[in-house]
Amino acid sequence: MQGVYYTSIEDMPLYNWHKCLNGDFYYVRVDTKQSDLPECEKAFEKVYESYMNEFGIDKTYKRQIELIKKIALLQCDYLVTKDQFKLTQIEVENAKLEMQKGDLKNSITLQQTLIYLSKWIGYRLDWKQITVYEYYTILEESSKQAKNG
Repeated sequence: MQGVYYTSIEDMPLYNWHKCLNGDFYYVRVDTKQSDLPECEKAFEKVYESYMNEFGIDKTYKRQIELIKKIALLQCDYLVTKDQFKLTQIEVENAKLEMQKGDLKNSITLQQTLIYLSKWIGYRLDWKQITVYEYYTILEESSKQAKNG
């Protein structure tokens, strides 16, 4: 790989992380020169791996995976048994999955989250300055604080 890339969530700014998550992998570069997209994608995979190693899979995403797994198992059961009730169960689980996806669309934006976290922490969090690691650590701590009252 040519060029200089961010290598982990500890050095990548949140702004660049957000851009990469939305498919603009060029933001994985430390400098501003354009590079081949496949190289940028490979570099971002390494950064994303550091995120997964540190924070794991999000609870919401886990629930979606569990629903998809349940739907797949019901579909297999239907193919084996031809039980029509399985089709009803599949429809119910699909509806749950769609509702969960809709809930995600209505959730607050990253910028709104930064505003709330800034209020909680007592100073402005700039998404071009804060690293991905710092952001998710602060987010986890604020969630713990909210649960503990």
